Amino acid sequence: MCIGGGRLSVEPAAGKGVSPATQNEAKTMPRYFFNIRDGYDVDEDEEGVELPDLEAAKAEALATVEELRDELADAGNIELEITDETGRRLLTVPFFRGGRRR
Repeated sequence: MCIGGGRLSVEPAAGKGVSPATQNEAKTMPRYFFNIRDGYDVDEDEEGVELPDLEAAKAEALATVEELRDELADAGNIELEITDETGRRLLTVPFFRGGRRR
């Protein structure tokens, strides 16, 4: 599903993985996926992005929602959901609160 004529694209952070010898010094960051959900339709983020923790993923989601809010103003009930590498939903950020749109 494409909303607003384009797909949400988040570039992954540089530096995938570390060797077992240095894992304690520099842990591999978890990968988070940012899917756009419009009712039952989902535009899945297939690449994801490596971030240090869920708080960083939440900040990324809030910034993305703020950037896309005006572009998607005519769409339905849209949410940006954050999932982990297993597909488990961790957090959902609505684009519009209480049915009110700017």
